[in-house]
Amino acid sequence: MEKLSLAPGLYVAATPIGHLADITDRVRAALSASDVIFAEDTRRTLSLIQALGMHRPAGSVRPLHQHNERNMVALVLAELALHRSVMLVSDAGTPAISDPGFMVVDAAWKAGYPITPLPGASAVTAALSICGFARWPVSFWGFAPARPVARRAWLLELQRHGGVAVIFETPHRAEASLADCEAALGADTPMMFGREITKHHETLLRGSIRDVRQRIAHLHEQDQGSAKGEMVWVFDLGEAGPREQDHDRHKLKEWAALLGAEMSAAAAARCLVKMLGVPRDEAYDAVMLAHQHQRGKAPGP
Repeated sequence: MEKLSLAPGLYVAATPIGHLADITDRVRAALSASDVIFAEDTRRTLSLIQALGMHRPAGSVRPLHQHNERNMVALVLAELALHRSVMLVSDAGTPAISDPGFMVVDAAWKAGYPITPLPGASAVTAALSICGFARWPVSFWGFAPARPVARRAWLLELQRHGGVAVIFETPHRAEASLADCEAALGADTPMMFGREITKHHETLLRGSIRDVRQRIAHLHEQDQGSAKGEMVWVFDLGEAGPREQDHDRHKLKEWAALLGAEMSAAAAARCLVKMLGVPRDEAYDAVMLAHQHQRGKAPGP
């Protein structure tokens, strides 16, 4: 493999989601050649580098995760200002999708630094490539909300959106979440169930939500370990219904109150943007106004 020479700039790189052989030559070379790497989990990234037979200088792999990203943006920009090659990686797959990174990428664009994608493995595209659902639009909704009330409201909006929808789910919420999917989306709705994609215990099932739930329950009876591992689910929701923006705006207050009671204001605002298509600032203001009403305060002028 020819040694990669990295020009100064930000490199957003996809790492394997399971199978080590899925790493691209460009990403492998960048892991060795970049001046500094910002990683969601430094231990996992260093383990990956070691597994690839490479070595990094001490201190050249630095943490950038959901809890510190806002504070790390300035440090990334400082590295870019020194004309260094800066690599951004997540635990697995592509940064800034459902993983940290979007703040850094946005800041780098605004500051005028070059940004280069180093594409590779992605759970979203892997699942879409094997689902066999030929319908548009295709939408990605990220992880389902953790709290049941918020999750059910979110799923109803997902259903109204129509088309093919992709979501992520964690193992400890999978059983309850799949039951909510059956109730909100319909038991006969076709789905593709993916767990541990590309890994040794990969599980891929396709059928109605009811059928998949039954098969998953049977698998769990045979092997409790089959419930482990993050999951990606694809649903064929049929034709999208009419999207009436005025009706969506009318529902903003109701959804803001519901979601704002179940999660942080920022998280609720992000859900509202996806669900109703309203601007981010308007969604956040609606959540804060709902919080004021819930506390018995009159809205300000």
